[in-house]
Amino acid sequence: MVSILASTWGWVCLLFFGIMSNAIASNILISSLYGEGSHFMLGASIGEGLVEKGHNVTCLISRAFEHRATDPRYGNLSFEIFEHHDRSLKEVRDLFFHFNTLALQGLQSQLMDTITRFMMTLARDCEAILKDGALMKRLERIDVIVLDVTWPCGIIIKDMIEQNLNRTKNITAVSVSPCPPQAMFLYIMGSAYNPSYQPEFMSGFSNRMTFFQRTSNILQSAMFIALGNLYTMPYYSEVARNVGLSPEIANFFNWPGKFDLNLLSMDFSSGFPFPLAPNFIPVGGLTASPAKQLDQDLEDFMQSSGEDGVILFTLGTYFSAVSKLTPGFVEMFANTFRKLPQKVIWQLVDPPSGLELSPNIKIFPWVPQNDLLGHPKTRVFMYQGGNNGFQEACYHGVPIAIIPLYGDQYDVAARVVARGMGRKLDKNTMNADVIYETLTDLINDSKYAQVAKHVSAVNRNNPMTARERAAFWIDHVIKYGGEYLRSPAGELSFVVYHSIDVLAFLFSITCLLLAIFTYTLLFCLRCCRKVVFANKSKDKSD
Repeated sequence: MVSILASTWGWVCLLFFGIMSNAIASNILISSLYGEGSHFMLGASIGEGLVEKGHNVTCLISRAFEHRATDPRYGNLSFEIFEHHDRSLKEVRDLFFHFNTLALQGLQSQLMDTITRFMMTLARDCEAILKDGALMKRLERIDVIVLDVTWPCGIIIKDMIEQNLNRTKNITAVSVSPCPPQAMFLYIMGSAYNPSYQPEFMSGFSNRMTFFQRTSNILQSAMFIALGNLYTMPYYSEVARNVGLSPEIANFFNWPGKFDLNLLSMDFSSGFPFPLAPNFIPVGGLTASPAKQLDQDLEDFMQSSGEDGVILFTLGTYFSAVSKLTPGFVEMFANTFRKLPQKVIWQLVDPPSGLELSPNIKIFPWVPQNDLLGHPKTRVFMYQGGNNGFQEACYHGVPIAIIPLYGDQYDVAARVVARGMGRKLDKNTMNADVIYETLTDLINDSKYAQVAKHVSAVNRNNPMTARERAAFWIDHVIKYGGEYLRSPAGELSFVVYHSIDVLAFLFSITCLLLAIFTYTLLFCLRCCRKVVFANKSKDKSD
């Protein structure tokens, strides 16, 4: 009888706590750039952490990438799919493939192409979402929106839902920076920014800059502000007007009061140290985790490398089809790899016909990157410099040979070199000999492996994983709000923030005091002179 009562009460307690859990669960929308590439993987990782906290998570993705909704890896997540009414799904996918064609261009060409082409397209798709009445009606149930700062549509979605509900609901907003932090974003959002030691996004500088690098760094920040005012803000201001919202919602300088929390995909174990406001939380390593068991064929290949080990080579999600871009590019790597005693796992989509591969090379269209980096046989990770791959290599302690091709990859390269855990290859000047020398140096010189293992040890010595930390802080601001974490710095004007008015006032007072002191001194000198001349005149008369 006692056991029956105990069992009954146990079930009652489980039911009660289950009901309570559902009662406090929040509905969270994650907007992470169409559902494609590394940006989506970052958002999905955050979503899975929130699901583990008991929340209901929905990812907003494009129809062009709707296969995510049926991918068993994301079975814990729900999906809302938006349409593209002004172009075909193939054109949407081609937009992302367009990054491949920019891979071997100059940095400035890449930046302007991205601003003029990509940002306008993102803004048009944002307007399509806002004008989809059925979709927006379904989204009214959300309590929180987690948005990738690359696509600020989420902040307009939040404002429109709140307007549709007559401002009776305040949706918690969380930003995610998928790249090394953009210095001007930190500044606008109220965190510290000092261009003397905080390198700007896409600068490729370390935190120890020369005079001319510091000058370039400041100009880079000014350029981003100018481009934002000339291109990005006008695009989204027009979107806001077209859907009946105030265009001021698109003004970046009004954003500090809109966000409760800001997550940065970085970790100080591998990045440059700088002060952060309390509402900025580093969560580098969201896609990193202990390695899982490999498929048997892949495991056999890894084990066949013996003591020499394996080199993992990939050019990432967007650049994996790089073989179509430059004749001889792929052959250059194949010729280098055949000289090495190590086995090579190479992620390559559609290799050129007739490509000759030596027995030590194995090509895959997709590789389990995190699991391979965590394998004890992996000696070097050679890749294009994506931030997710960097954080995974740091987590597993693998030396890096980095070939930056685009955007923030130059910044990742600067961190790899400055930290001493790898070497950088210039995409414009590298050749088979340079690649061979770089790889043999990374493998034979133990200093790189030692630094990588130290970075890994520091990275892992943490009470929470990056995913748990992101979920904890989002859950925290859901419960308690994020206003108390928010620095007022972001609400101050440039003059007030830098105390230029105070300095001007103090300078004026100083000038006034100096003027009074000078006038008084001159007056005293004149008086003394008169007395002296008067005495001399008196002596002469006597």
